[in-house]
Order: sequence, then C-alpha cells, then structure tokens
Amino acid sequence: MDILPDAPPLLLTGFMGAGKSTVGRVAAARAGLPFIDLDEAIAAEAGESVPSLFASRGEAGFRALEAALLRRLLATPGPRVIALGGGALVDPALRGEALLRGCVVALSATPRTIAARTPSGARPLLDGAPDREARIRELLAARAPVYAEAHARVVTDGVAPVEVAARVLRAYADRPLFVPLGDKSYAVRIASDGAASAADAVASLAPSSVFVVTDENVSRLWGGPLLAALAAQGKPAAAVTVLRPGEEHKRLSAVEAALTAMIDAGADRDAVVLAHGGGVVTDIGGFAASTLLRGVRWVAAPTTLLSMVDASVGGKTGVDLGLAKNAVGTFHQPSAVVASPSALTTETDRAFRSGLAEVVKSACIGDADLHALLEREADRVLARDPGLLAEIIRRSIAVKAAIVARDEREAGDRALLNLGHTLGHALEAEGGFVRLAHGEAVSLGMVAMLRVGCALGVTDRAAADRVVRLLARLGLPTRIEDEPVSAALRYLSLDKKRRGSSVRAVLMRDIGSTFVEPMPLDRLASLLERAAAGVA
Repeated sequence: MDILPDAPPLLLTGFMGAGKSTVGRVAAARAGLPFIDLDEAIAAEAGESVPSLFASRGEAGFRALEAALLRRLLATPGPRVIALGGGALVDPALRGEALLRGCVVALSATPRTIAARTPSGARPLLDGAPDREARIRELLAARAPVYAEAHARVVTDGVAPVEVAARVLRAYADRPLFVPLGDKSYAVRIASDGAASAADAVASLAPSSVFVVTDENVSRLWGGPLLAALAAQGKPAAAVTVLRPGEEHKRLSAVEAALTAMIDAGADRDAVVLAHGGGVVTDIGGFAASTLLRGVRWVAAPTTLLSMVDASVGGKTGVDLGLAKNAVGTFHQPSAVVASPSALTTETDRAFRSGLAEVVKSACIGDADLHALLEREADRVLARDPGLLAEIIRRSIAVKAAIVARDEREAGDRALLNLGHTLGHALEAEGGFVRLAHGEAVSLGMVAMLRVGCALGVTDRAAADRVVRLLARLGLPTRIEDEPVSAALRYLSLDKKRRGSSVRAVLMRDIGSTFVEPMPLDRLASLLERAAAGVA
C-alpha cells in the first residue's frame, strides 16, 4: 500500500474503547509509520496520568493541553499515525483544523462492546456512573455529530484489529476529500481498489441490509468484484436492480423498479442503497434512497468520469419527466462517495470526452491551475494516464465540494455549477436526450455563454478563446453555429434555475472566476441566438 511521503497524518478518532490505540499501533506497523498515542504523549509531557490530570485540572484544563499538543503535531509535516482521545475533536475549530491538515478516520463500536473494553478505574468520564452502558449511550449521542465529520468511518465490533487496520489504511491511501455539511457531512474517496473501498464505506454504516442499483453495462464489467467485496465484509446485497443504460431511461419507472425490489426484499430504515454506475444510476439510486421509507442512507460508487466529477457529489438526485431534465427529484446527500479511476479503462471514448467537459467547467468555475494543467497535459489526459486522471478528478471534486459546502440547496453560489447547462440542457432536450451526450451539450452551452459574456463585456476574450481551444483539443464540440439553437430555446422555460420569467445565467469573468447574473428569459434567448449566429 503506497503512502506518499507528503501524505498528511492519519488521525484515529472515536469514542473510548473503539480501538484507536490498538488499531493505530497495528496500522502504523503495517505501513512502516511512526505511532503516537495522544493521551500517552500528554501524560508524558505533563508528568502525570490522564486520570490525574482530569482530577487536578478538570476536563477543560485537560482539553487545553490536548488541543495545544495536537496543533503542534498537525503543524509538523509528514505521514504518521496518531490515536486521539475520544473528546479531542469535540471543539469545532480544532476539528476543522484536523480535517484540513490530516486524514481523520473515526472508529466505532456498540455501547456493549465499549463497556467490555473499558474497565473501571481508568476512564474519568465513565467511572462512578451507576449504569455504565447508559452513560456510554449518553456520551455517544452527544458526540455523534463530532464523529460523523470524518474522512472515513470503520466499525470495529467483532472485527480483528489487523482487518480494521487494513480498512483504515485503504481509506488513508485514497486521500479522501471532505464535504463539510454538519451531520450530513461525508467523504469522497478516489480509490485505487474501487470494490474494496466501496464495500468498506458500506460496512462502516453498519446497515441492516444492502441494496445495489446498477445498469447492464456496469453489472457485466464491474458487478462481480463489488458483490464479492460486499459479501467478504459480511454485507451481501439483499437485492440488485439492474437498469437499462442511458439518459433516455432515467424515468420514474426505473425508480419504481428499484423501490419495488427493495421493499420486496424487506428493506427497513437502517438499509443502505449502493448506487454503482454512471450519472443516470447515481441519480436514480439516490432518488430511490431518498424516498424509500421516507429516506434511507446511500453510497455513490460512480464508474464514469462524468459521474465522478459531477453527478455523485452534492446530493442532487432525480429523473427526467417528458423533456424536462431532472424535473422530479430531491436533495439527499450520500453517506459516502467512492470513485475508482480504474473503471474508466472500460468507458467509451465518447463518454470519457463527455466527462471532460465537466472537468473543464470545474476549472472555469474555480481552479485556473486545473485549466492550465489540462492545457499542458491534454494528450496524457486523452490517453487516460491513471495518476493524472486521479489528480484531475480530485481537483474537480474539490471545486464542487467547496461550493456545495457553502450552498447545499442551490440558494446562491451552487448555481455556478450550472455553467453551460442552461443551453446545454435545452440542446439535449431538442435532441431527445439521444443526439448529444450530456458533456457535448455542456461544451456547446459553455461556448455560447462565453460568447454572451464577451458580448456583454464581462468575459475576458483571450480567456474565452483559451477555453474553446481546450474543449476542441479534448475532442468536444464547439461549433455552436451548427446546432439548432433557435429550436432548442423553447426548452429554456423548463430550466430548474428559472425564477418566474427570469433565469440565473452563469457567466465567466476569467478562467477560475464566474458569477451568476439574473436575466429575463427573452433577453437570454436573444443573446444566445446572436451567439449561435456568430454575432456575439
């Protein structure tokens, strides 16, 4: 397992008795990394035991020592394993620093297991409680939001420390990204072993049952390893719904088929839905999860570039209705996202290029360096260099995750993610969702909005030219003049960003800088027609 020399520290958090020190030592030994037990380090510095420090300084005094030492450790670069005390990350500011500077993995266990692992006399917060398990449940409930904010979670009940350590190290090697949404927070893993990491993510949720939603192509190519990995974790799929692939099949009937299979198999509210496939599958699987028994947890395991960098992150789920794209759906955040670049080896060239349109969009929205990287390395990107793909996927997701964290339900900044989508969706609808792939339509939509921005004097023309050249170099369509724009404009009124007779148009100032401009529909339609005619 490759741990890079510039990797952040691995921080093990979780309630007392979850196994942090034991697992931490095993993980450090397996990875050849230094190990630090934070409680032991505090005691060594203070010259007295943790129970003695609690008695002499109180919990607040102990937490101050704990925070000071952890901040010093976080400021020291280099990979190592640090086992934290159960309350070390209760402070939101310190937790934020840990999530930013380290890889936080939360270990969990049931109250009964914790009680058995924590004998009396060494646990100041438990000693003296008349009902030890009740006190554990009380503290666990209070700290649940703290432990939810982690890059990964691993259940330790009934699992040997060596296996727990293996799961922890898989998460660490994946260098997960974090989407901070309070009790709806989750991590996105760019996994070298997609099946094993997806199974880890599902098992960490301790589901009563697991329901897989996939499509015919993904099931044939990648379904076997995933189902085997779930079974190896003791979480075999209770039912597998195999959908017909393609946007034209993203309909309510597909959701009904998935829900029927889950209910027939005895799903309850502790079930987890695993959506394994492209954007159509994650949209349908997430929507089914949001409506099953009024909402159950779900994990996204995207297998296409488009779904990795866009559809799987952010919690938007839904289906098309008539020619209205994503007209019926919900906001329902996943509990985890596991993207496996190795799955892209079987993606068609057209679908892969379609995904690259969303990568370029992300660069235009908030990462000028990503745009420059794509310009320099376009040939390697098209050759699907594994390391480079992992990097552009990570950076694209980081742009979206930062925006979603600020605006989960598209009340403000999240509309920026729709750059190129207003006309793009209209062109898709005009083609019956068959003529153009989603990314092809987005590419054309971006070209049109760049022309609109130039016409309005808000977009740097040289920057716009760079974006168009990059899209063309990546094999995406850019000749908006050849598209039936006038016919497609009738679908603008179906845009979900519409507010009455206005729509929130997304314009680019420069690469990496975009903004939202409310605009009357008729004015936007006129500007788009001029752009398509080459007048803008």
